[in-house]
Parts: sequence; C-alpha cells; structure tokens
Amino acid sequence: MSRTLPAVFYRILGIGLGAIFLWAAYPKIQEPREFARIVYHYRILGPNQQVPPVLANTFAVTLPWVEAVLGVLLVSGLWRREAGLLAALLLVMFLMAVGWALAHHIDVEHCGCFSVSGEGRPAGVGLLVGDSLMLAAAVLLALPARAKGAPPSS
Repeated sequence: MSRTLPAVFYRILGIGLGAIFLWAAYPKIQEPREFARIVYHYRILGPNQQVPPVLANTFAVTLPWVEAVLGVLLVSGLWRREAGLLAALLLVMFLMAVGWALAHHIDVEHCGCFSVSGEGRPAGVGLLVGDSLMLAAAVLLALPARAKGAPPSS
C-alpha cells in the first residue's frame, strides 16, 4: 500500500501530529514525579512485589523525551516516514495500556496524556477513539509515497 494524496496533506498531517506529541511531552518533562505516579496507577510496569520502581521510573523519565524528539521530527519533516512509524508504535502501546486498564477495571483518574495534574482526560472510550484517530494519521505518514500516475507498489 502506498500513499497518493498531495504532499502538502502529509506535511500538514506531520505538523499536526508532531504538535500533539510536543504538547503531550511538555508537562511530563516538567514534572517527571507526577507522571511516574500516573504510570504507577496503570499497574503495568510496577512498582509491585515482582517489579521494582526503577522500571516505571525509567519509563516515566524517558517516554516524554521520546515524544518530544518525535514531535520535532514530525513538525520539521525530517525522517517523516520513520517518525510516523514510531508514532504508530507508541500509539499502539498507549491504546494497549488504556485497554488493559479498562479491562482490569482500573480507575485511571486521568490518562497522563497532556497533563500530569488532576484535570486530565479519563482513560475511557473517548481516549481510545482519539488515540485511534492519531494512529490512523501516523500510519498514513509511515506509508511510502509514490509519484502521481505511477503504478502501485506491491
């Protein structure tokens, strides 16, 4: 499958998705302890008796910087396909985490997506829909481009 929409569409899509990732990274970079508390609440990476806090803490410190670099790549257009692929992988991970929390009836007060304070969005169906739409955009960016009128690649 390849993409055939005008190049400006992909440029705008990259800027939009990149801005979302930059917006999401900022509060987490500013307050890593608060983000770590949100990560703990999902109960996927610990801490618990089997998993020490270092895994969740490392994730809470690293993920926002990955989101920020990814946002810069998408906005700038550098390695847009690769950034789109990484964005898609991160969004699948986010969807799985929210789905896991919902399936295990974990009341995640707010997802930690764009805020680390209490006014964030709750983990629910609306969040899954929003992340799925961003996933669709990331997949479009990751698809190879082809020249107009060229036969589709197989």
